[in-house]
Amino acid sequence: MAHGNYSEIESKCGICLSPYTEPRLLDCYHTFCTPCLEKLDVHDNYLTCPLCRTHISVPDKGVSGLKSYPFKFEQSQSANNSTDICELCSKENSAVAKCLECKINLCLNCRDYHRILKTSQNHSLENLKGDQLDKINEKSIKECEEHRKELTLFCKPCNILLCSECAEKSHRIHDNQNLALLIQTRKKTLLTRTASLKSRISVLKNTEELVQQEENVYHKHCNIAKKDIIAHATSVKDVFCNTIDILTNKSLATIDNIRKKDIKAINTYLNEIETEQLSLTGLIRTTEDFINSSSDKQFMDDFFTIGSHLDKVLNKTGRSLAFLNNMKYESGEFNEAIIKQLFGELNVCARENVITPVYQKLPMPEIFPKVKEEHTFTFSDNIIDIVAANNDNTWIFTNNLVSLYNRNGVVSSTFTPPVNSKRMLRKSADELWFWTGQSAVKRVNTQFQDGYKVPFEDGLVGCFIQNGNLLVYNMDEEVFYEVTEQEGVRNKIKIEDPTEKLPNNDIFTGTNILMAETSNSNLVFSSQSNIVVIADKHGTIIETFERPGASFRGINLDNYGQILVVDYQMDTIDILSEDGVFHRNLMNNFDKIIEQIISL
Repeated sequence: MAHGNYSEIESKCGICLSPYTEPRLLDCYHTFCTPCLEKLDVHDNYLTCPLCRTHISVPDKGVSGLKSYPFKFEQSQSANNSTDICELCSKENSAVAKCLECKINLCLNCRDYHRILKTSQNHSLENLKGDQLDKINEKSIKECEEHRKELTLFCKPCNILLCSECAEKSHRIHDNQNLALLIQTRKKTLLTRTASLKSRISVLKNTEELVQQEENVYHKHCNIAKKDIIAHATSVKDVFCNTIDILTNKSLATIDNIRKKDIKAINTYLNEIETEQLSLTGLIRTTEDFINSSSDKQFMDDFFTIGSHLDKVLNKTGRSLAFLNNMKYESGEFNEAIIKQLFGELNVCARENVITPVYQKLPMPEIFPKVKEEHTFTFSDNIIDIVAANNDNTWIFTNNLVSLYNRNGVVSSTFTPPVNSKRMLRKSADELWFWTGQSAVKRVNTQFQDGYKVPFEDGLVGCFIQNGNLLVYNMDEEVFYEVTEQEGVRNKIKIEDPTEKLPNNDIFTGTNILMAETSNSNLVFSSQSNIVVIADKHGTIIETFERPGASFRGINLDNYGQILVVDYQMDTIDILSEDGVFHRNLMNNFDKIIEQIISL
């Protein structure tokens, strides 16, 4: 792999180290040319990022189905020396706009502040030629589709942009924040992480120099050891010429073989350092482009994902140059009877952890806000299912009653579920279904209507999926039936484990299945055991989340596309990505009989 500094590699593909051709953005936020990605090996519909080794799911269309890089690559500084500098702040950021009233150039941050300050909010701003963000934002949604008002607020619980009228009518009791200020705060949060990544590049650069120095010293040690062997061999040749020649050549060959291996280890370590630099550079470039050039909606949608990924990278420690061999020739007195013994042998002593990059921990604001308890209320009856309703209400299904609770625990309505109801499922906020073992029943006015029938008894109901169909597990066949409301069975999905991620084949050990479908059509399920399984839409297991002694008794999705998993035994709520990667604990140590409404 070729070596280069930050400015030389920041706008080049991490594989071919050339300017990008049809760049594609991977889920790990590294970018590569489409032709380069097409040359990578794909196993079980996954490819491995060459920089960070993350497994990336390949769409059905192949590499061409991966997300195109949404930003325009800027020219390097050498080719863009004429870029205007912001005249308002002292950070020497590139100017993206000019205030016609103040007659000054503004960078991206100053431009946004200029628009919200009372003294300058009515000023006319002219976009400069290099303002790539405005070119993208021209196509983005700037106003509410319903009320045709500017989107100025962000509802944190619902994860959506709002106009003032939306906030007043539908989100009055929610935590609504000023969008411009929130974006500025979150941009600064990401910028602190890119600053830390940049500091790591400096550390790796220094480590690279230390390795090169160590390599020079290593060559000297090898040469000294060889000279010692040759000198000793010369002094004893008259006594045991042929034997000495044989032992000398053998020892020299040993040094060469060891040196070959050690130099290979050094070169491998240097390549790993360069790869880490490319990886960090790619993350910095993508994050900075994401900060400076993404639309508001795109920024808010992807903020937590990229922030979590940056934290994950920053928590990694540098790998050591594992070991190098020190060689020193040792010999003793000799005579003809013990020539071979006295000639000596090469003593090889490995030095472990020769060089380790030390990353400095910089103070950074938290990506995720702290969770606080909003309301609690208790139940005397055993809860079978809980599903969300409209207006922050909740439907709760107990042994023989379905009740609609508000966030304060006050019941506004109740009704008796159908006979033999085993589970309650939510198809929409206004449409509840009850599983009876062989079909589902929904309440229409005061009557109940059948649907989603399966040709077998005692089916374990899963969840509704995006096309409106219902998944039901057949224990005998060990497959999921995809069932339509009126037409019956449409498809069968068998859970496969080609990469042997499951500890055993007993996926469903309980009498109920907890299940949800993610926005990217992955299936998340558990049978109230200590393992949560994430499979793709075809049933192939892509990840598992396991905790010894756990009892997972709740699976749901939040408005940010994340998976929430409730561990009843350990009193913990875990957050996973859509692909089942653990992010963090949302909360823990909550009472098992208390339903808590969480404010994100």
